[in-house]
Amino acid sequence: MSLSLWNNNSPFGGFDDDFFSGSPVFGIPALTAFKNDNLLHSSPRYEVSENSKQFRLAVDVPGVKANDIKVDLERDGRMLHMTGHRKVEKENSFEEYKFEKRFTLGNDLDTTKLTANLSDGVLVLTAPKKEKE
Repeated sequence: MSLSLWNNNSPFGGFDDDFFSGSPVFGIPALTAFKNDNLLHSSPRYEVSENSKQFRLAVDVPGVKANDIKVDLERDGRMLHMTGHRKVEKENSFEEYKFEKRFTLGNDLDTTKLTANLSDGVLVLTAPKKEKE
């Protein structure tokens, strides 16, 4: 597998999603529950797929413009770091929603040929697999 996936059996699996969702976590209000907080965090949904030729990551980012998304490769191309934001107008003011995700990429990918396409609120990143020697 080319990506480190979330472990459903982990005691902390999904903790960050609930923490920023507005639901209380361990009886403590989530960050979005504070009315004075104009900066809200979200955790976009994503789908990972791969075949023998390529790796594909599709991330739901509705309402986010291409200029408001940043994708970087870190750790010699083995870590994909994605950040972004969008502003939503509400009652004569704006709220800003931010997200940040990191994905560990496998050594079998040619990350120098990584491509990105944003269409209809879905960011699709693809990377071909390296030729086997």
